[in-house]
Parts: sequence; structure tokens; C-alpha cells
Amino acid sequence: MANSAIVVPVELLIGQLLALGTAFCWAQNSLIYTYVGRQVSSSATAHVRLWIAFPLILLVHLLFEGTLWPIITQWQPLLLLGLSGLMGFFVADLFIFAGFVALGARQTMVVMTTSPIVGALLAWIFQDERLVFLQIVGISLTLLGVVWVVFADGLGTKSKEGMAYRWGLLAALGGSITQALAMVLAKAGMTAYGVTPLSATVIRIAAGLVGIAIFALMRGRFLQDFARFKGGPGRKALVLVALAAIVGPVLGIIMNLTALNLAPVGVVTTLSQTTPVILLPLEVYLMKRPISRSAVFGTITAIVGTTLLFLPS
Repeated sequence: MANSAIVVPVELLIGQLLALGTAFCWAQNSLIYTYVGRQVSSSATAHVRLWIAFPLILLVHLLFEGTLWPIITQWQPLLLLGLSGLMGFFVADLFIFAGFVALGARQTMVVMTTSPIVGALLAWIFQDERLVFLQIVGISLTLLGVVWVVFADGLGTKSKEGMAYRWGLLAALGGSITQALAMVLAKAGMTAYGVTPLSATVIRIAAGLVGIAIFALMRGRFLQDFARFKGGPGRKALVLVALAAIVGPVLGIIMNLTALNLAPVGVVTTLSQTTPVILLPLEVYLMKRPISRSAVFGTITAIVGTTLLFLPS
């Protein structure tokens, strides 16, 4: 009895630390993709990183599930997860990476805190999942925090930088909406047909890779996307993208899945959403970008609002 009383809190602590580690993974990813996207291009970065991430996630699936490719006999989950991958790893990523370049990592991730709100609203409309009072308060706080950050960081300017900021804001919002739709489709494909999160991720990344590769071919930039990573600066950018692919789609997913097995879903999801807060000191001390108190308070408000969405009702 004494041993079991000790093990449970330790497992919970490990799960919480892993969830927080996941947020650090996303923070690292967002900083790298912001830097590389500005050096190379956002679309080329989004394209090439999936060619790196896909074989890595196959190896992770082999390690944890015993097969390179998920064994799924029904077509319905493949369709739902495939559509989710197209929305999440193709359309949403193009928006998000463009947001990174135009807005910056922290601002884009703050706007992305609205994604759970969009997901909750979609679930309410299509799956009859009701919103309780606490979730409505969370939605209001998140929106308030996002608007707070948006105006604190320069929406009111009328210069060319202001126009770029507005475009970045629209791109981040597009990423938030399409990412939420992707998550709703992924949840439907997993829960209704018993597909594991890791198997779902393999299918989703594969679909996203197919979509973004076809998109690059149609634009006549398939080979150009890879050519952008040639030369000294290009090779440095490629190393950074490879590092981000390892830390994000591989290490981040493993940590997140392990955390879900050790801690409550609400706790894990909430801690994983703290990326914008983690980015605050990184922007100040690593990227030497000044951040106003108003932007800090807005970021924290958005995180608190998102947290309320996942508290037990």
C-alpha cells in the first residue's frame, strides 16, 4: 500500500514534466521555423521539414507499435485522418509558417491559443458537445488576451511593417482555424475506430506530405524548395530544420503521448499550451526583442483562458 501511494504522485509529476517539456519542444520549433522561414521561405521550410519528419515518425511507430505503417483495415479512419493531415500538416502549416515569418514566434503562438476555442465551437456545432460556463469564460479570456497582444504588438501602425503584421495576423488566424478543424477530424478518426495517436500521426504526416509535395509541383517549386538549402547558409538552415523535425514531430509527440498515459488529459493539454509564455524570456534574452508589459499580460491572459477550457466541468 505504501509503495502504491508513492508511485502515483511520482507518475503524475513525471507526466506533468513531460507535458511541460512538450511545450518547450513547440517553443524550440517555433523559433527555428521563424528563423529559417525568414532565411529561406516559409513554404519551402514547411515542405522540406515533412520529408525529414516522415521517415523519423515511421521509425518511432516501428519502435512503439511494432510496424512501420499502421495496420488499419477500414477506409473510414484512413479518410478522416488523411483529411486531418491535409488540413493540419499542409494547409495549417503553410498559414502558421507564414505567420512565423511575418509576426514572429510568440505572437503567432498566442494567436494559435484560439485553436482550442475553434475546436470547441466545431465540436459544439457538429458533435453536440456542450460548452459549460467555465469554458465560456475561458473563451472570453483567451480572445481578450489575443486582442490585447495584437494591439500591444503593433496592429495600429500604418507603415509597411504594419501591413506585414496584419498579413501575419490573418495567416496565424487561418492556421488556428484549419488546425482546429484538423484536430476535430483526427479525433473522429481515432475515437470512433480505435486508432492510436501515434498511428494517427503517421497517417496525418503522410497525407500532409503528399498534399504539400503536390502543391510544390503545381507551383513549379518542388526542386527549388530543396535548392534553397544549398550553400553554407542553406546547410545551416537544413540542420536547424532537421533538429526541429526531431524535437517536434518525434520527441514532442513521444513526450506528449507518454504524458497522456501518466497524467489527466486536461493537465497535459493545459501545460502543453504554455508555449507563448515560454517564448517571452526567449524573445527577450535570446532574440533581443523588447516586449511590453501589456503584451506580457495579454499573453498570460490568453494562456489562462485556454487553461479554463480544459478544466473538468
